[in-house]
Amino acid sequence: MKETVMDAAVSGVHHVKIWVKDLARSHAWYEQVFRLRLRTRFEDGDGVVRGMAFDLPGTDVQLALREDPVLATALSGADPFALQTTREGLDAWTAHLDALGIPHSPVIRASAGHAMGFPDPDGLQIRLYAPDDEIPAAQTGPERVYRPGPLPGFARG
Repeated sequence: MKETVMDAAVSGVHHVKIWVKDLARSHAWYEQVFRLRLRTRFEDGDGVVRGMAFDLPGTDVQLALREDPVLATALSGADPFALQTTREGLDAWTAHLDALGIPHSPVIRASAGHAMGFPDPDGLQIRLYAPDDEIPAAQTGPERVYRPGPLPGFARG
C-alpha cells in the first residue's frame, strides 16, 4: 500500500447519532438523563420531525436522535460509543441514575480505566468511561494484549 502525506486530519468528534423507536419518548429521556440543550429539529420531506440534535453539556459534541424503529431495534443491546468522565464522575453518575430510577451496571475496571453502563429506552447500552493510565499498562503488558481479570497490586474499584 502506498504511503501518503496525511494533511487531512481529524480534529474531534462532531456528533454521535442514536437511532430511536419513538423520538418524543427518547427526547424526554435523553434530556432528563444528560441535561441536553436543543440545537436543531430535522423535518423529513413529509414535514414530520424525525430527528433532533442537542448540545451535550461539558463537551463540544452534539448528540443527535433519529427516529428509525427498524435501526433502533437492530441496535438494541449494542454499545457503539462511550462517553468520557472521571472516576469521581462515575460515582456522581451512579447517584444521578439512582435518583432517576434508571438501572445501571456497577462501576467496573475496564481495559483502560473504569466504566459503567445503562440502557436507553430502546435498549442501546450507554457507556461512561473514566480513563486510568495505570490500568492499560498493567493489563496489556509490553506486547499490548488486553488480559481481563485481577491485576497484581490493584484494589478492586
